[in-house]
Amino acid sequence: MTIEAFIAGGAQKSYRDGAPHPAEAMAQAVEQALDDAGLDSEDVDLLACVEPLAWNYENLGEVVAGTAGLPTSVEHLWVPAGGTSPQDLLHQVCPRITTGEIHCAVICGSEAMRTRRKAARENVDLDWPARATDVDPMRGQPPFCSDLEIQHGLKAPIHVFPLFENAIRAEADRSAVEQTRVAADILAKNAQVAAGNPHAWFQDAPDSEAIGTVSEDNRLIVFPYTKRMNAIMDVDQCAAIVVASRSLLEKRGALAAAAAVLGGTGVEECWNPVERSRFDECHAMMRAFEITLDRAGIEASEISAMDLYSCFPSAIQLGLKALGSGPEDSRRLSLTGGLAFAGGPGNAYVLHSLAAALTEVRNHPESRVFVTGIGMANTKHAATVLCGSDHAPADATGTTTYRETLGEEPLRIEPAPEGTATIVTYCIEYNRDNTPANVVLIIDLDDGARSVANVADVSGFTAAVMDHEVIGRKGTVAHDGNLNRNLFEFS
Repeated sequence: MTIEAFIAGGAQKSYRDGAPHPAEAMAQAVEQALDDAGLDSEDVDLLACVEPLAWNYENLGEVVAGTAGLPTSVEHLWVPAGGTSPQDLLHQVCPRITTGEIHCAVICGSEAMRTRRKAARENVDLDWPARATDVDPMRGQPPFCSDLEIQHGLKAPIHVFPLFENAIRAEADRSAVEQTRVAADILAKNAQVAAGNPHAWFQDAPDSEAIGTVSEDNRLIVFPYTKRMNAIMDVDQCAAIVVASRSLLEKRGALAAAAAVLGGTGVEECWNPVERSRFDECHAMMRAFEITLDRAGIEASEISAMDLYSCFPSAIQLGLKALGSGPEDSRRLSLTGGLAFAGGPGNAYVLHSLAAALTEVRNHPESRVFVTGIGMANTKHAATVLCGSDHAPADATGTTTYRETLGEEPLRIEPAPEGTATIVTYCIEYNRDNTPANVVLIIDLDDGARSVANVADVSGFTAAVMDHEVIGRKGTVAHDGNLNRNLFEFS
């Protein structure tokens, strides 16, 4: 089958000395990506902007289009915020290019959290456009976690992804020390990639020991993750990609430098982590990878370069498992250095990995490049395969879809459990002085329901974790009406 949709241009930039407001940075990236593609602003039929976290706009697309000098007729495309947003947009654009409905689209994103937070600390007013106070980037999308999860302390990615890390460790029968080394070794590989990436935010390439060892500068955030194991959001970065049709690129003599989109899709998990049956593997991720590889006409073993979404080490390990591999995989796991070292610019990171994938394809046209994304609480998953314009496998379809159905029902949740329960997984949040502050447990009740709980003795539970495995241990749980929380204690 002839592939019709291509990533034809890319641009990335890190602002080291302060950033413009996100829409202006996006416009700069759009102009650079079009120039890289050998196309003009007048070629653009559609503009898609990834929602920034640093600033809200009443009409983001119009601001970016006007600043970048795009035609007033340009169409605007939006998807709900999340780490898969760039691929969600790409996967909607490609079918429209394939059918000839449009011929050129630009997808862009930017963050300026470092500049914004620095200004707030110094009480400085930024010379940016008025911030829209009535625009919610989620725009009706469900919250990150459920009320039950939030009231027990599962509020953000830093709390959720350690749940997966600890479950992965228990399933692999590793000690806490052994699992920390596995996670740190994986990130050390990414850090080496970032050292050679001119756009990476951190290029110091710490080794595994430095990443995994708790120190004054590398405190525990949520067990087992130290600061250097976390995605870094305080960055000023922008990126854009140009997606164009075969006919337009042939007309401009630019096809040879483009990357063919061989296939891609997204799949969504049960929305809230507590509702999912497993934490040591991710069914939606597995399904997204399976569909994408099938559409691309390749096997997982044929992937020659990849950028596995890397907000936390567990995300990378889940990705490797979904590919039928593991931490021993000798291939590069990132094209950029990942979100902990290249930088984690909010919902726009995958634009950087797609731009880097284009560079990889230009340098190695025969390679099969695999790019993945994760959104919300390990909830939304996406994958895309690229290769050189003249190197598509015979079975590649070029098919991309926004979302496929996982087909799993959420578990039954008991908000105020009483009785015997078994620990499924857990996380431990730490204070800035490296003392444990809160323990959050995912628990299964004897009647088959699932729930969330805390422990009264945080220090005692933390000590128990270091001495022996607690996942799979039984105890009793009761609802504390005064605290409005469920409390678990070992039998």
